Amino acid sequence: MRKFFLLPVLILLQAAAACSQSREEAIRQLMQQAHIPGLSLAYVKNGQVAELYSLGIRSADTKEPVDAGTIFSAASLSKAVFSYGVLQLVDAGKLDLDKPLYNYYDYPDLAYDARYRQITARQVLSHTSGLPNWRNGDTLRFKYNPGERWNYSGEGFVMLAKVVEKITGQTIEDYLQQTVLRPLGMSRSSFIWQEAYNADAAFPHTDVGQTSGRWQPNEPNTAASLQTTATDYAKFLTALLNRKGLKKSTYEQVFKPQPNSRVAKDNNALYWGLGVGYQFADNAPAFWQWGDNGTFKAFLFGYPDKKEGLVYFANSSTGLVIAPDLLRMFFNHEQPAEKWVNNDNASLQDIALIYRLLDLPFEEAMQPYMQPGAPYQDTTRFPEDKMNGIGYRLLELKRSATARQVFEMNTRIYPRGAAAWRGLGEAEVREGQRQAAATAFEKAAALDTADKEVGQIARRLENLPENAKDSAAVPTTFRLQAYSNARYVSLGGTFNDWNDLRTPMRWENGAWVVTIALKPGTYTYKFAVDGVWIPDPSNKQAKPESFDSIITVVAR
Repeated sequence: MRKFFLLPVLILLQAAAACSQSREEAIRQLMQQAHIPGLSLAYVKNGQVAELYSLGIRSADTKEPVDAGTIFSAASLSKAVFSYGVLQLVDAGKLDLDKPLYNYYDYPDLAYDARYRQITARQVLSHTSGLPNWRNGDTLRFKYNPGERWNYSGEGFVMLAKVVEKITGQTIEDYLQQTVLRPLGMSRSSFIWQEAYNADAAFPHTDVGQTSGRWQPNEPNTAASLQTTATDYAKFLTALLNRKGLKKSTYEQVFKPQPNSRVAKDNNALYWGLGVGYQFADNAPAFWQWGDNGTFKAFLFGYPDKKEGLVYFANSSTGLVIAPDLLRMFFNHEQPAEKWVNNDNASLQDIALIYRLLDLPFEEAMQPYMQPGAPYQDTTRFPEDKMNGIGYRLLELKRSATARQVFEMNTRIYPRGAAAWRGLGEAEVREGQRQAAATAFEKAAALDTADKEVGQIARRLENLPENAKDSAAVPTTFRLQAYSNARYVSLGGTFNDWNDLRTPMRWENGAWVVTIALKPGTYTYKFAVDGVWIPDPSNKQAKPESFDSIITVVAR
């Protein structure tokens, strides 16, 4: 009799293992297509972790494998964990969702604007505070009136963290460890970098697989700094799905659209609840949140009524590209949330083309994507904005010649596309083709009269004289061994009227380099890195009042 009962169980276990193995192979294929080095994913079903995947490598340089303990940056998935801690204060009667926050803490960053006295915790948690995502410069300014409409805001969460610290008398890290992370068993999670993470933390990567600097936050940021693992975050996800830790009435508001929280005017499926997004599609409410710290990406999704959900972390700027495929893999249909998140992100097709353009001659790289019988791309797959985006990415990768070909192609099919002509102008400048660049900028200015800057650039380029040929002039090389990720670096000084367009520099052998002919004499100069002037870090001779670097050219 024992064997009779065990047989169905064994069959189910074998089927589950086969399903998991099939999914693992499918996820690996998606990672390969998107050039994602490492990924960690947890799938929850019936309120329990059903599948856990730790795939790929932590670093493309050192090749250590991702494992269940690998630390990833949670990016904006930090917000959901913080919100859970905030709502515990609400349940304890220490914070009123609808009482203006200034009653708890007088936030100095907004004290100059009376509107901040209207901001409530409900508005912050539903992204309707009117604040921007992040401030531009030192001053924090409202983007909309509080409660007026949805606008994603990390600044609101930073403000609310100060309120929590005032109420509790604790640092926000200590409070969240005490009320959220430790009670849920999230022992490998913190809003501040821990030394122990160095042994098993993932490194972030660009879309072309290059490792980049890893942010190790010394100060907590409740909107973005959570360091965690998929194993740990799955414990938080199961708490949400099983509605643990908060009152029933509170959870009813978490999974409910808040006032004026519709994400997009043309989308009736996406809103924001309290701390997480709200989606209603196919007669099933769901919650969601994406994470984007540039070269770390993450995604959270769950069906509270079904107790089913998913969270994953990726150490690549292309990590969100595969979200639609992963959600279809586990939930069997498309989700409005992933479509909205990926609206401005590259697709697998975009990434494939960029890699081809980096590895192959232009005509060969473009061949699979061309309109049959035409000298331009298939616009159903690569419309104007997509092609421009690829051109600018190539400029960032110092492939200005290839970028020029991309923009040239785009102007053939979109001759009235101001953005395509401007991109072509930028590529021509980087190639040192000043007259061609001026022509492209002129066309862009004529097509977009509101863009005053592009017209000014055209005029400046047209009025630049060529370097005078002088037998006494000495070839002089300038080198900047830094800023490898800059889009555009140029040389300006007394020898070219401090014009940041006249002398573009090229990326060669690990440095920005340009050689120009200068007559013997003393000159001052700086480098313009993406429009920001900096002195030459390798030259100790500088004017004390302006920090202009000084060079003396000696006759040969």
